[in-house]
Amino acid sequence: MKLFYFGSVCSPEVFNETVARSRVKPSASAQNFEYALIKGFSSYSEVDMTIASAESIAMYPSGNRLYLKERDDVLTDRATARILPALNLLGIKQANHAAGAVKLLKQWLADNRTERDKCVLLYGLYPRVAREMLRLCQQACCRIYAVITDVPSTMFTYTNSGSLVKRLFANSYRKAAMALQGKFDGYVYLTDAMQEEVAPSKPYVLVETLADTTIFDGLEAVEKSTPPALMYAGALYKKYGVDVIMESFERVQTPCELWLFGSGDYEEEIRRRAQANSSIRFFGRVSREEVLRREKEATLLLNIRNAEDEYTKYSFPSKMVEYMLSGTPLLTSKLPGVPDEYDAYCYTITERNKQNIAKYIDSLLQDTKELHVMGERARNFVTAQKNCYVQAGRIIDFLTRDIAKAETA
Repeated sequence: MKLFYFGSVCSPEVFNETVARSRVKPSASAQNFEYALIKGFSSYSEVDMTIASAESIAMYPSGNRLYLKERDDVLTDRATARILPALNLLGIKQANHAAGAVKLLKQWLADNRTERDKCVLLYGLYPRVAREMLRLCQQACCRIYAVITDVPSTMFTYTNSGSLVKRLFANSYRKAAMALQGKFDGYVYLTDAMQEEVAPSKPYVLVETLADTTIFDGLEAVEKSTPPALMYAGALYKKYGVDVIMESFERVQTPCELWLFGSGDYEEEIRRRAQANSSIRFFGRVSREEVLRREKEATLLLNIRNAEDEYTKYSFPSKMVEYMLSGTPLLTSKLPGVPDEYDAYCYTITERNKQNIAKYIDSLLQDTKELHVMGERARNFVTAQKNCYVQAGRIIDFLTRDIAKAETA
């Protein structure tokens, strides 16, 4: 299969440098998902990939570079991404990326015009790029598919920007993405509810996650924290339950610490509480290696969200699988976007009563042997059944079948 892939992935080295040097950090979850996806595709010799990437970086000066130079980033021994050039300013960057993607796609379609087993795969819905790629594929009678990790109707709704320009841009972006969401030939979704919201009549495959089982390789062995540590790493937004985590922790009777990693609109409240309570430790944004090491060192990892929030139907928390790969047990809310098969490999809660959550945490902390067993079971489950190679294979099978079906229609 000839595959033209468009996304925002770059080499881990460049991504880490961007995180370290930028005031506003790019999304680690998107980078990790795409990188695992490319690793998975690369393991199949029958897949010949061409990768174009609009590198994820905040607009200058929030991001560390004004001009994004064209370059090639080696991702695997069989996958190299062409990083598209752009002037990193609002509106201009999007136009530059669209022009670069069009140029590469036109050439790819011309080079592969006689190939029957070919398709285009777009990660996310970048309106300026998606609009042009849809047009070119339609003209060339080439199938085009979208990987949907965020439903367009929920984009940019988790926080309010203080900038009027950014709010207007976000609203315009969301509307443009919604107008395009149903126009692809097929989809890769994280949850069933996405299919109902985005394109109910179009073919799709459900791949809730892709676990990169090598992410903990090379880390030195660590001892479990003393005293026990509860840990949350990710977006520090009230919408994502960080307030419930903190207030539940303050009711826990067992001596322990709460470790918080990341950034978001709840940071100031976290800092305030950490100053008043030395058991609350706020680390902010640190390297991924540091987060991974701390996940192994922690006693219990936390993912407590409000299952009644609309977005949870369309979301599979990417951090959840990273947690499970660490071998440290996970306490999570029972979320509609997470398949029932995960229930046997983590501790779940069905309510957000802070006193009851605290009591449950107290009970879990009394049996360290049981915690170890649950953590190991979770790691074995995702390693065997949700690794990026198995999941990428399911996507390839779907694309191959759908292309063949279209040929005979």
